[in-house]
Amino acid sequence: MKIPNFKLLITAVFTFGVMIVANAQQTEVKTRENSLLEASLKKADAKSENSLFYINKKETDIETVKKIPAEDIKYVMVLKDDKIRKKFKEKGITQIVMITTKS
Repeated sequence: MKIPNFKLLITAVFTFGVMIVANAQQTEVKTRENSLLEASLKKADAKSENSLFYINKKETDIETVKKIPAEDIKYVMVLKDDKIRKKFKEKGITQIVMITTKS
């Protein structure tokens, strides 16, 4: 193999490797940003009748919550146990997930 071809091969392999690492890091950050929401959704899937969901203070369902793009979420608050009002406990609600979007 000639030197110019070898340099081109090394450059291509290096560029490809950098692209893979950059993509993996970006995906990892998105997962970390929504770990609370993801954990709440997993728990809610198992017992969806025991969870309430709110987006921007409006009640919604779990399917709507799953469709929200990660980059549109400003913050997530999960209320459980003692923080849930008595009226919700009487209905069997075990968690309330409140999501605020950026828009």
